[in-house]
Amino acid sequence: YFFRRMPLKMNIPNALSLLRLILVPVFALVFFSELEGAYLIAGGIFLFAGITDVLDGYIARKYNMITRLGRILDPLADKLMQVTAFVCMAIAKLIPVWVILILAAKELIMLLGGSIILKRCNDVPSSNIYGKAASAVFYVVTLLIIAFPIPQLVSKLMLFGALALSILAMVIYGYRNRRLLRHNRKEE
Repeated sequence: YFFRRMPLKMNIPNALSLLRLILVPVFALVFFSELEGAYLIAGGIFLFAGITDVLDGYIARKYNMITRLGRILDPLADKLMQVTAFVCMAIAKLIPVWVILILAAKELIMLLGGSIILKRCNDVPSSNIYGKAASAVFYVVTLLIIAFPIPQLVSKLMLFGALALSILAMVIYGYRNRRLLRHNRKEE
């Protein structure tokens, strides 16, 4: 429904988001490969994905290339990469499974909330500084855990901090989206 009504506008930021989507399965394949230094290579792919995330946001804002498609592709690519990385790390026993359960619950809540906003407002709001900060922290923590031998206690503390920031971002998004829904109701 949404994609049929939306003009598909491909530009550099959207192409970078699509590239990140393509990198998701590449990351997983490399992570579980028999290559020497597979974790380090996977960490490099993850870092490259993070750089393209920053780059697409910068280009979109600086050159006024923000599109509705980009507001969907960008967070989708980010979340898929993050979730894939966390699932891979849990399977490899680099992180505990409870991290994924919390992350999955949070993402499910965000997806449901986003679906409601999309259905009622026919658009999705742009990300905010808290969501970007949470994403950046997740990227750094994930990269550190994948690429370097970090003691389990330290990695758990880093993950707890990243999850706390992510949950804070979700609460702020929820508050903002609630106001958006109220404003949309008043206009109807």
